[in-house]
Amino acid sequence: MPPGSQSTASTLRAPLISLVFAYYENPSMLELQWKEIAKYPASLKRAIEVIVVDDGSPTRPASEVARPRNLPRHSLFQLDRDVRWNQDAARNIGAHEAQSPWLLLTDIDHVVPTETLAQLVSMEKNPSFFYTFSRIKFATGDQREPHPNSYFMTKELYWAIGGHDEDFAGIYGKDFLFRKRAHRFTDEVILHDAPIARVGSTMVSDAGTRTISRRNTLWQKVWGYVLEWLKAVKFWRGVQTLTETYRRVI
Repeated sequence: MPPGSQSTASTLRAPLISLVFAYYENPSMLELQWKEIAKYPASLKRAIEVIVVDDGSPTRPASEVARPRNLPRHSLFQLDRDVRWNQDAARNIGAHEAQSPWLLLTDIDHVVPTETLAQLVSMEKNPSFFYTFSRIKFATGDQREPHPNSYFMTKELYWAIGGHDEDFAGIYGKDFLFRKRAHRFTDEVILHDAPIARVGSTMVSDAGTRTISRRNTLWQKVWGYVLEWLKAVKFWRGVQTLTETYRRVI
C-alpha cells in the first residue's frame, strides 16, 4: 500500500474541494493550468486544493513545470513506474491523497472556469449523487459535447463506487468502466450551467498526450473485452486500486 501523505497546508482549515489532475508529459498544458488556477479569487483559493499526479513522465515531470507564486494549496505526486495509459492509477492516488470531502476529477486539458468553481462551492450538494458538467471550448467559449470523464463527487462516494480499476492499465479507453459502475451505484446529476473548458492541441500542443499511441494492439483490444467479461461474471478479481508505488515530490 502506498504511503499516505499530509497536506502542504495541514495546519490550515481543510479545503472543501480537491481538484485532481492526472499528468503525463504535458508541461505546456500544466503551465497553462497553473496560470488559470492562480487567477481564482482568494475566496475560492481558500476553498480548494489542487492535486497533480504524474503518471511516471520520463522526460518532463510535472515537478519541473514552473508555477506562479499565488497558487492555492497544492501538491504533486509521481508514480515510480512509467506504465502505458495508467491514468486510472493516477486518479486513484489523487482521490486517496485528497484532504477535501469533495473531489473534482478531470483531465489535464480541461480548465475549470472561475464561475463553475464558484457554483460548486456555493450550491447545495447531495453527497449521494455524482455530478457531471457541460463543456465549452477554452479558446472561444463555444459549446462542445459533455466530457465523459469529468466528475464532481464526494471522496466517500468515489471509494464506495470502488475507484478506477488498475487491472486495465495499458489498455486505452477503459476508464469508462468507472462511469458504468457509478451509474449502477447511484444517480448522475448534469450541471448544464456549469461548464468545464477544454483546451485543444491547436492552442497548446501537448494539451493531450502525444507520446503514447491511443491505438490498442489486437491483443490489448481482445484482452480488454475478455477481462471486462471475466470481472463481470466474477471469474476474475474485483476492482484493483492503489497498486502502484509513488512519492510526493511537492
